[in-house]
Amino acid sequence: METEKLETPFFLVDQAEFDHNLNGFLDALGSFWPHSSLAYSVKTNSLPWVLQHIKTRGVLAEVVSDEEYLLARRCGHEPAGIVFNGPIKSPGLLAKAAREGAYVNLDSQSDLVCVQEEGLAGLPNLGIRINIPPTAFGQGDVGYTEDGFRFGFSQQGGGLAQAVAAVSGGGPCKAGMHLHCNSLTRSVEVYRAAARYAVGLMRRYHWQPAYIDMGGGFFGGLAGKPTANDYVKAIAEEFGKAVDLSKTRLLLEPGVSVIGSAVSFHTRVLDVKDTGFARIVTTDGSRVNMDPLWKKTRYPYEIRAEGPRPVCKKQIICGYTCMDHDRIMKLENERELWVGDRIIYPKIGAYTVTFGGPFIRYFPDVYVKEAGGSVRRVRRRMDVEDYYRIHSME
Repeated sequence: METEKLETPFFLVDQAEFDHNLNGFLDALGSFWPHSSLAYSVKTNSLPWVLQHIKTRGVLAEVVSDEEYLLARRCGHEPAGIVFNGPIKSPGLLAKAAREGAYVNLDSQSDLVCVQEEGLAGLPNLGIRINIPPTAFGQGDVGYTEDGFRFGFSQQGGGLAQAVAAVSGGGPCKAGMHLHCNSLTRSVEVYRAAARYAVGLMRRYHWQPAYIDMGGGFFGGLAGKPTANDYVKAIAEEFGKAVDLSKTRLLLEPGVSVIGSAVSFHTRVLDVKDTGFARIVTTDGSRVNMDPLWKKTRYPYEIRAEGPRPVCKKQIICGYTCMDHDRIMKLENERELWVGDRIIYPKIGAYTVTFGGPFIRYFPDVYVKEAGGSVRRVRRRMDVEDYYRIHSME
């Protein structure tokens, strides 16, 4: 199936690129910390095809809600192949997941209450998310420097000591450590700093973690940026000073770094008009599909158009919505776009395919270009009947 003949708009997942990104992390773990597991961040792109595919690669699913947990189970992941994070776990599913062998990283006071009421203390697959103070990182590496991060248990606030006591059940603490934090720079030094802070906690609390979960937030698929090898090597160097790498399991939770570069969005020009100020180019794609936070002003792009064209001083590429600020990007001194031309946006797989909601137009098709080159549809575009069934009580 040739993609040029497919009805736009649609997302296209490149399986070879996705596997290449996964292999980068799997190979790095194999080189520097073989007693390890890779867990894909489901929230980044929760397309069932993605969750089913990662299972065939031996990759775990990292989830942050009951719905994501149940979706991972629906897609074939056993509890032992799921990492359950986030502050909104329901007590019932938290207890069930923990007893069935899922990695469960505790994040909130309600999680601790559940551990105590359900008698979960001492389970080797329980972990504690650490609220690392911003002062542990280099200047400019992280945000929220005045208010701190919102997730996990803080040593400064006393919550961490409480969590350690609750999980250890009176014995030595062997709970896992979850160290994910949002970074502005995604620098290797961010992970070194988090590891150093964790080593200090191990010594302070005589903590012997069954596993260490570094979370995600890595670069991936971008030339000139740190590689999976760079990250894992640094993490192993720091933790190698405090734990036996052959006995303590390392978990990584990449999302953007494995799916981001593997998805492109294909659109078509619907209309062009000159306002006297600029040439307005309306397409069947929107920032709704590509920019969940509505912050970007420029995207990598490829134009597919035939024949010679005059050069246009200024063209504003716009989406299909009726909002005037649905302006995707500005092209200056490039050839004119005409109705029917295609604009393809690569590296757009993170927080797009499933984040963009059914606003004005509904979810578009999703195709996968398989390793052998064939293209197949893995999500049919949402139509009016689909939308009505979801939103009607009939």
